[in-house]
Parts: sequence; structure tokens; C-alpha cells
Amino acid sequence: MIYGVISDVHSNYEALSAVLDYLEDLGVDGWICCGDLVGYGPDPDACLDRIRALKNLSIICGNHDLAVLDRLDLEWFNQYARAAVVWTRSHLSDANRAFLEGLTARLNTPDFTLAHGTPRNPAEEYLMSPLQFRDNVPLVDKWPLFVGHSHMPLLFRYSEADADKIESRFLDDKEEGLPRIYGGVMAPVALNPGSVGQPRDQDNRASCGLYDSEKGTFRVFRVPYDIGAVQEKIRAAGLPEYLALRLAYGQ
Repeated sequence: MIYGVISDVHSNYEALSAVLDYLEDLGVDGWICCGDLVGYGPDPDACLDRIRALKNLSIICGNHDLAVLDRLDLEWFNQYARAAVVWTRSHLSDANRAFLEGLTARLNTPDFTLAHGTPRNPAEEYLMSPLQFRDNVPLVDKWPLFVGHSHMPLLFRYSEADADKIESRFLDDKEEGLPRIYGGVMAPVALNPGSVGQPRDQDNRASCGLYDSEKGTFRVFRVPYDIGAVQEKIRAAGLPEYLALRLAYGQ
């Protein structure tokens, strides 16, 4: 099965539309979404409407989604994120709020595992280091593990050359063969598709992934979108100017 993999949409409808259209043209059969559907951006309802319509969708929530639902303390957020959370609370339809309320920050499926941050602390911990990957390996029953939260396209796995070492790297636009063990079972590997709506790796294009479960491959794609249109919406909504400016720099 071929999955479109997205994360950290953050109410950026222009970026989401560009990514979904791009992946649909590649013929995906299903969708994986690693959370943070809202927060920061100006179009929470439009984004949730389109995400809810996706077929064969495996989806979790993120820390911003939980904050909008008042399930995460705003003290952990910076001033810009807090302002966006408060604004988003009054710009959600009842149907979309109910949809968010039905999500968890971790999901185990027969074919893969989802965690917004890490399996150990799904809503809050960033998976950014080999040590964190090693610590979380015992908590995953089904590989691959798909994560978001860091807004960076990343891969973590055991080195093929030295099983005691963890390989970690940024992912660019090329196909990655995923490790397997005896019987064709997927070996431990964590994959982050990067952020659709607010990339933070100095590349302002929307980031997404394509996972082929039959071939055992994963590929990150970067998709351009109308950043100026989103910036205008952010300003018109009265959201912090910083949230508009950072989109242009991919940070």
C-alpha cells in the first residue's frame, strides 16, 4: 500500500492543499498524519475539513491540538504559540472540535506506529537524538514508527555496518530503503516527514512523505505553495506578525 505521510499542518491551508494534491497525483492508497493539525496558522476549519475527508486515514493529534482543547497547559508554549492557540479556540466548528477530541497523540496499527513526539511521551517529547531513539525502541510493537513535532524530515535506525550504533540524518528528496530483518519484518526505524505548514529546516517549501509498505521505501518531497497568501491571512486574522514572517524563511 502507498501512503501519503504528513505532519504539523498548523492551519496552513495553502500548504496542505498543495501537498495533498501532489501526493494524490502520485496515486496514494491511504494517509498517515502525525498530528498538530491546528495552531499557528489562519485556517483551522478549512484544514480540518479537508483532512477529515481523506480516505484510509490513520491520524493522531499533537500538542497544539491538545492545547486548543484545553488539555495541555499553555505555560509550555511561547507567546506566539499561545496567541495562536487562544485564537484557534474561537475559530473551530463544533464538528471539527469533536474530531480533534476523538484523537490520541499515539496510535498503534497492525502495520505501523504513530506518535506525535515519541512513544514515551507522545504529545511533548521531540525525537531528535540517537539516544532518544534507542530509549524508545522497546516501546514500539510495529515498525516503522512515524513521528512529527520537530518540523524536520528525519530518519533514525540502527546502522547496517554496526548494530550498536544509531544512524540519524536529515532526509532529502530521494527514496530510502527501509531496513528489514528475517522474514521480511521491518526493523526498527523512525521516520519524520517534516512539516506541511511550518518547516523549520531553512527550506520554506511544504514537506511531506511517501511510504510504500510493499517495497519498504520512504521518500520525502518538498512542495512549493503560495506563502504570501498565507501571510496575508495571518495578518488579517490579527495573529502575531512573527508567524507570518517565519514562513518565508523556513524556520
